[in-house]
Amino acid sequence: MTILNYTAEDKKRTWARLIAAAVIPAIVGTVFVYFVSSVFTNYGWTLFLGTPVVMGFVSTVIFDSKGERGFGICFLISLLSIGVIGLLIMFVAIEGLICLIMALPFAAPLNAIGALIAYVVTRVAVSPNAGKMISIILVAALPLLLGFEISTKNAPTLHQVVSTVEIDAPIEKVWKNVVEFPQIDKQPEGILKFGFAYPINARIEGTGVGAIRYCNFNTGPFVEPITAWQKPNLLAFDVREQPSPMTELTPYEHLHTAHLEYIRSQKGQFRLYEKNGKTIVEGTTFYTHDIAPDAYWNLFSDEIIHQIHLRVLNHIKEVSER
Repeated sequence: MTILNYTAEDKKRTWARLIAAAVIPAIVGTVFVYFVSSVFTNYGWTLFLGTPVVMGFVSTVIFDSKGERGFGICFLISLLSIGVIGLLIMFVAIEGLICLIMALPFAAPLNAIGALIAYVVTRVAVSPNAGKMISIILVAALPLLLGFEISTKNAPTLHQVVSTVEIDAPIEKVWKNVVEFPQIDKQPEGILKFGFAYPINARIEGTGVGAIRYCNFNTGPFVEPITAWQKPNLLAFDVREQPSPMTELTPYEHLHTAHLEYIRSQKGQFRLYEKNGKTIVEGTTFYTHDIAPDAYWNLFSDEIIHQIHLRVLNHIKEVSER
């Protein structure tokens, strides 16, 4: 039976359940996200896997506690709770829009799994209150899982991204433009257009090992002490200081979320060599991000860093070939 066939009283109860199913899990989830991100600052499996599953389960139990409705409508209502939590998280200044969009492809399927489990439970459980009891247990289990995750946490994995460009210019000239390059006036392209930091110029104080290179981004400078100076083939450096990796898209003027501190460039290098009368430049960044699941977030961070590389390397190519 559809909502259109219900009595007026049935419709009111249905809409009340629908609103409760969308809002209550979102409120509980927002409180949990706040403590995870702002108090414990642990962006891990409990946050990104546990929270969507629990929200999907609780939402379905609230909306369809008697197991009378189809899975499609139950899933749509549980997905609505994901939209509501996104709005709440932005409203209370926990996260910005871009980060929420990045998390959505991971959260939505997990939310569907939670809804599916609840859909099955409400139909096979002997007790009519089984769904409610399991909901309470799952919500209570989230802080316990968080504590376990924090206590067993390992050091973040060191990743590397390598990007290459071929330049029709002498290697000595390219080397000079690698060490420090002039202003990049071109507007950011691709994924960099959505608030991620991008390089604008680079300068260096001194020469050789121990010199300090400043790669300036729109959000501030990377401070890079030189660790290898093999002119004109290798320039390597550590990263002593770095600016914010992005500017959050948010209704608030300034929003600095904790996870921005968890993405760290550790070191980098430029390797130059000659091939077929041209100069090949390989730019490499070594970085860590203390956010799980590593394999998922690595897809975004690798692409962002690769686009940063290309912005610099293509500019060096343009200046060197001029």
